[in-house]
Amino acid sequence: MPTRRATSSAYCAASPPASTRSRGAAVYDSASPQAVLDDHSPAGGWLRRWRTPGDGPPRRRLLCLPPAGGAAHLYADWARVLGHTTEVAAVELPGRGARGGEPPLNRMADIVTGVESALDTLPELPLVVFGHSMGAVVGWELCRSLRHRRDVLVRGMVAAATPAPHLPPPRRWQAGSDTRDEDLLRLLDHSQSLPPELRGNAEFLRLYLPVLRADVEVLARHRPRRERPMPCALSIYVGAGDPLVTEQDAWPWAPGEVSGERALHVFPGGHFFPHEHPGPVLRRLARDLDTMTAP
Repeated sequence: MPTRRATSSAYCAASPPASTRSRGAAVYDSASPQAVLDDHSPAGGWLRRWRTPGDGPPRRRLLCLPPAGGAAHLYADWARVLGHTTEVAAVELPGRGARGGEPPLNRMADIVTGVESALDTLPELPLVVFGHSMGAVVGWELCRSLRHRRDVLVRGMVAAATPAPHLPPPRRWQAGSDTRDEDLLRLLDHSQSLPPELRGNAEFLRLYLPVLRADVEVLARHRPRRERPMPCALSIYVGAGDPLVTEQDAWPWAPGEVSGERALHVFPGGHFFPHEHPGPVLRRLARDLDTMTAP
């Protein structure tokens, strides 16, 4: 059983609404340096990268994978808190953000291959992967693929708001390309994802539901295999009030999954706690980055 550390007292969910994100904005105070967006790398649109100005280049890279329906902009401010030694790179999947005109992907292998190819275009840095909900499942498969195909060892993995990868998805997340809009809306209601002004906006839902449907299908079709333990550290983050993922769901991440240090941290908030309460999350993440990338 991993070490459980309280830090202040599934598979799928949509991007946190703007109203939720704004409640945590106080952590990015005016004294924090502005993050610089670096979109000049040949990453094919798959990655957006931010860093804060400082002495010398960044010494490590944090790769962020958003929840189902989420986009890279969710992590735009994290570099301001994590400092100039950390480059924050966030995955921008087709169908959202700057890639809104592209059809969304519904196969895990296609997503992993796209992210891998984008990483190949960047200078090598010690890598830590942060995945939120669906992003954690994708991030875990990415870590495995990097080890198998490129012999790249990720220094650490942070899995937020997701059950252990080998557990079967809850029945309510078992969906496919023919999933009805009504089922997706019930999913959104259960995860408390959308504010009323968006939940009742027909034009927004017309654009958003196909993206969410594809993401849910990725998870429903995914069949992870047991492999030898990953030689990296693992931190599991859970929201104390998460209606989708409990501590009991997250505990099984640890046994046999990694050979490095394992720990579970509980934060205030629901399924979108990294954006509802970014302060304690980013403070914990900064410590994890220091530990995971230490020489």
